[in-house]
Amino acid sequence: MTKVKFNLDDELAILLQAYQDQSGTDRDAIINQAVKHLLVKKLGKKRIAQLLKDSEDGSDYQLEQFFSSYDWLE
Repeated sequence: MTKVKFNLDDELAILLQAYQDQSGTDRDAIINQAVKHLLVKKLGKKRIAQLLKDSEDGSDYQLEQFFSSYDWLE
């Protein structure tokens, strides 16, 4: 997994911490799921499928894994 450093707005950090406390979900899992949701919404499944197929790995497993783990946060 690739590590990425980012800064959250103060308000977003408060909300993220509150959700994390309420759900008991790991911060990385919340961030990964939120980014995945945003990318599917903005890029669309066809574009994501093409990008993953064109990636270095290019395996069907990578594509299948991406969409099979596409859970909605509650």
